[in-house]
Amino acid sequence: MKPTFLLSSKAWMAFAIAGVSAVILLSSCSKKNDPQPEPVGEAKVRYVNTVQGSSSQDFYANATKLNTTAVAYGSASDYFAITSGANSFKFTNAGSTTANAESQAFNIPIGVNASVFYYQSTGGQLGVFAVGDDMTAPAAGKAKVRFFYINSFAGTNGTVSVSQVGQSTVLIPSLAYGDIGTTYNSVDPGAKFTLTVGGVLSPNVIDGGIVAGKNYTIWIDGTSNVNVTGHVIVQN
Repeated sequence: MKPTFLLSSKAWMAFAIAGVSAVILLSSCSKKNDPQPEPVGEAKVRYVNTVQGSSSQDFYANATKLNTTAVAYGSASDYFAITSGANSFKFTNAGSTTANAESQAFNIPIGVNASVFYYQSTGGQLGVFAVGDDMTAPAAGKAKVRFFYINSFAGTNGTVSVSQVGQSTVLIPSLAYGDIGTTYNSVDPGAKFTLTVGGVLSPNVIDGGIVAGKNYTIWIDGTSNVNVTGHVIVQN
């Protein structure tokens, strides 16, 4: 699916203006028995640097820096505790406060674990998207894996299919640029994966050291629209 958090800045602005108008209208006729604000509590976020050639990145939530060690391309941080509700996120070069990319506010519910990605679009723009992480345990003796395709070089041949080594059935027939796999695939420990783009099999086999009882996100990028590789993140 194409996530709504990849909307253009103009679309985000239109949504924000509509939201403000609604608040103004509602406030003018507020009553004592109107619903109270939603409770807030702890949520957790981590961040991932997917921008090739970028400096290591610091990470801010609502203008507060969360990390102590900047994250290099291809790596992810640990989870940080934040307050649920509206959170905007910002990425900066290590030691700087100048944003390379900054998001509008995302609504992060209580108890949710989410990953925030620093990415580059096919047009070269830097951006931010956030997605929830499934932390529930896989079936006994299995692992769970989902795939994201965020190769900024993706073009007319840019869709990628994912196969599991040793299996005759293709695991994911097609992921286009920006597709966020919402389904976690149940796999055996030690599972390895190959990637095919435009009919060309990538020489890279993804071996993430998959073990039972763990959930994984594998995000895919590359140095061209056909030379792709996968990066493995353990969620739990």
